[in-house]
Amino acid sequence: MLIFFGILLMIQLVVQPLLVLLHELGHAVPALLFTRAKVTVYLGSYGDTANSWRTQIGLLEIYSKRSLFWRGGLCVPSSQNMTTPQQVIMVLGGTVVSFAVAALGFYGVLLFDLHGSLKLFMFLLTLIAAVMLVTNLTPREHAGVASDGLILKQLLARNKVKAAFAPELQQLIARSREVAIDLGYNYISTRHLFLADCVMPYQYSLGSLFFPDPTAGEAFYQQHRIGPANAEANSLPLTQEFEQALRLTSGACRHGLCQVLHPSHLFLAATEVAGSEFNQVTADAAILPQALLAHYRAFDELWQR
Repeated sequence: MLIFFGILLMIQLVVQPLLVLLHELGHAVPALLFTRAKVTVYLGSYGDTANSWRTQIGLLEIYSKRSLFWRGGLCVPSSQNMTTPQQVIMVLGGTVVSFAVAALGFYGVLLFDLHGSLKLFMFLLTLIAAVMLVTNLTPREHAGVASDGLILKQLLARNKVKAAFAPELQQLIARSREVAIDLGYNYISTRHLFLADCVMPYQYSLGSLFFPDPTAGEAFYQQHRIGPANAEANSLPLTQEFEQALRLTSGACRHGLCQVLHPSHLFLAATEVAGSEFNQVTADAAILPQALLAHYRAFDELWQR
């Protein structure tokens, strides 16, 4: 009985955390090489920074859950400036590491005359790594986060099927034009998109996140007025940063959000665009993606079904 509990303890305290770490690093290293931009890794959670240790190694940011029981992890590049083949390599990186660990562990168990406890450890490592390999390559979603298999399926189908815009996203884009006209602009930027979102009727509007006091929200809106309403405006051009955010919108599905594109996808994409006016709505743009994810996680309709 003591041996049995000792094995369970070894799995929870050593084997599982080690495999989670290796798996997420398998995603993070290719992402760092391809984007040369910040990559955030969550160990023991699916994007939760609460009750976690934070470690910064160059462009790699790691949040390690303060827990003895790591159930999973997540790797989130800050930039989506990768081609589809590069994204496939990044996604496969985690599963390749799991497979490599399983293969090397199995090889070591069979060929090396190891001490009994080391043989047991290598066998457990092989077994758990093999299970992780299969479960991660199975297209599914867990706790609102897409598995590697599901992300690969989406990436490979990206050129065949275009993700549909939810009615809320279509209405938001149309409303951003109305906001730009009302404030006297002759163009539409992601700042107008944000101002429009703050007054949209859907429950996940960012107004509640940034302006708990409606008066503060109205004051922020009026701060961006540059003149009387541009009543004669017919069609307004989008800024380059708005257009780039639109192009990146489908890539925000990697955060586990549903495949039908919502305003959440567009705002997460906007955080990845250099020079995005949306990033300027907060003093610390670096924490904006995490703040958005934490906000959107509260709404079930935004997650995959």
